Amino acid sequence: MFRRVIGYSFTSAFVIVIAYLAYLSIAYPFMEVIGNSFNLFLFALAAIFLFIAIFKGFTLLNQKANRLIFIALVTVVIVFQLFLALTMKMNMYVDSFVVKQQVLTMLANGGHFQDYTYFQTYLNNIFVTILRYGIYNFGSHIGIENFYLLDNLWVMLSMLVTIFSLVYVVKDSLGIRMANLFLLVVLTCVSLFTYTLYFYTDTIALPFVSLIILVYYRYLKKGSWWLLLVIGLLFAIGYQAKPNLIILLPALLIHVWLAKNYKKFLLSLASIGIMFLLVTSVAMPFYSLFGFEKNDRYEVPPTHFVMMGLSEPAGRYSTNEFQYTSSFHSKEAKKEANIKVIKERLQNYSAKELLTLYNNKLKNTWTDGSRAYAWYINSTNEFTPTFNYLFGDRKILIYTFAQIFHIMSLLCIAIGALRFFKCKKFDFAFFLNVTLVGVILFHLIWEANQRYILLFTPLMLLSALYGIKFLVELLANRTTNNWRTSLHRPFLVGSAVVFATAIVCFGLQFNTLAQEKRPFHVYQVKQDYAYLGTPITSDSVVAETFIANEPFNQLTFKVIQEPDASREYRIALYDDTSGKKLRQFDMKGSEFNAPNQVINLPKPVHTNGGRYKLKFTEITKGDAGHGHALSLGRYNSKNFSLYPAGKLYVNGKVMEHTNIGFTVSTFREQPLMSVAAFWILFTAFTSILIGLWLCLLKVSPAGRIFTGQEDAKEGLF
Repeated sequence: MFRRVIGYSFTSAFVIVIAYLAYLSIAYPFMEVIGNSFNLFLFALAAIFLFIAIFKGFTLLNQKANRLIFIALVTVVIVFQLFLALTMKMNMYVDSFVVKQQVLTMLANGGHFQDYTYFQTYLNNIFVTILRYGIYNFGSHIGIENFYLLDNLWVMLSMLVTIFSLVYVVKDSLGIRMANLFLLVVLTCVSLFTYTLYFYTDTIALPFVSLIILVYYRYLKKGSWWLLLVIGLLFAIGYQAKPNLIILLPALLIHVWLAKNYKKFLLSLASIGIMFLLVTSVAMPFYSLFGFEKNDRYEVPPTHFVMMGLSEPAGRYSTNEFQYTSSFHSKEAKKEANIKVIKERLQNYSAKELLTLYNNKLKNTWTDGSRAYAWYINSTNEFTPTFNYLFGDRKILIYTFAQIFHIMSLLCIAIGALRFFKCKKFDFAFFLNVTLVGVILFHLIWEANQRYILLFTPLMLLSALYGIKFLVELLANRTTNNWRTSLHRPFLVGSAVVFATAIVCFGLQFNTLAQEKRPFHVYQVKQDYAYLGTPITSDSVVAETFIANEPFNQLTFKVIQEPDASREYRIALYDDTSGKKLRQFDMKGSEFNAPNQVINLPKPVHTNGGRYKLKFTEITKGDAGHGHALSLGRYNSKNFSLYPAGKLYVNGKVMEHTNIGFTVSTFREQPLMSVAAFWILFTAFTSILIGLWLCLLKVSPAGRIFTGQEDAKEGLF
């Protein structure tokens, strides 16, 4: 009885919290989307009905047909992943960029860490660095030196293991029709495909999460104690890849206690704990083989991230917070300083202020269906149509798609949780929801970032599938293994209303999608990474070279520090081959705008050679200038350039492996899509909804809904 009360209380709170996250995602999407909150909710609701209709369509087909669909969907997932891995060469920012620099250094010096203060600060980046070094080293031995390809293929493999581990769980427990539905749900999750282009801790840890889920599912089914050792091993290795993965452990142990008994709980704790401790105890000695040594002078303790999590307005990363922690010269001193600030903030916040902070953290973590992929990956030197839709000015289309299905997932998770009130079982779906509660609580305490929940996104999709399954159970009769006739007509009417409204709302987006003009750029250079200042003074002249083979009419450069109004600057564009000056702009300090200064060229610029130089000079007269000087943004690199076709010069001296942050493009205004493209898309959308609604009119043969009751000899219809 006590456990059941816990289940009721947990489920009630869980449904409320997830429903609130869905509301925040509808009302306050973290990125720009098309349409308003009503549109987002309507299309998310239509997506739920859509998946139920698709499942109904699957029940009209026999096992052989569903197996063919399964093979086709698996192929589509692999092809999408492979297409991105083979065709995209994207540059990664921040931590992944630092990791790549260290890996290239290790390749040059025989596999040893060098100048690695950053890694002594953030120990969680050691494993991913050694793994990446191993991949690059292996690639060099077999003649593959395309590091973009090596990165993409490894992450693609990680994503496929992540996806198909969970597909196995679904197929084994819920049948092939639900497995097909889950594959379709996966195909709507944009981040599981776009993050194929991001080699970092999140993406290499993803398969460990799914494999833990898979092995735990097998343990619940078979009860073999040795599977607990496998789980412990996966936890230990996964923890080295991404420490946040440990959130799964308390959820797993709680579920063992609720679903089994305290003896199983103790056995699980001991088995997993022993294996975890054995593996983690050899981690640092293993890292030392690559020349790595810990240093408490630099290491940031976990309390630092808790302290950041309590900073206003949303508990996100802050340079000031990092500098404060780093000002203390031992791990213990850092920890004490962090705890002091944590206590002060908790005491100084009023209840309302604390709730506002937590609400902002929820918005910053849970309301972005894209998981911020285009922030971490958006720079390239090859501007393909795929780039334009995923990372360029048309990405709002992908953002909107991602947000709709993110909201759908949250709604389905909340709906699926209600199943506990009916079945009163601490089943596998209940375990997934316990895990998600742990994820929510952890990110209320920890630093907020929407990318951080990428690690648990596959679990969200699996939990959402159980929500769709629960809706199917409500609409079907387990005794007859067929659809309830009493609910058939109401469901038909409800789905027809939702589908018809969705079609009308889609049509009403004609002006937004096919008529309203928006700014678009055809890029020839897009080097956006810029966080270090490069000052321009009377003693410091800065120049950047670049290649543009097509005409361009807009230049943009990153401004770290706006100059004082008393200063004046000259920006000149040269043909770098002939030395001819092509354009010149004299600007007062007050005319500069951070972080992006845009210069529109009245007429497009084009030279036969396609090589240009952009030169920045201060032209302030005499001693008239005072205050801040103009400071352009650049990045810092030891061994490779994000834009190798260009060079950065300071006073005529080349600065190796770096460039200023700048873009070169042809700017124009145009609609998101052509009128013809809109009507093709609208026709396809309408046809899909009508076709699937017609599937709802058909009567499925008995024995095609619930797992384990399918007739192997059933006919096609």
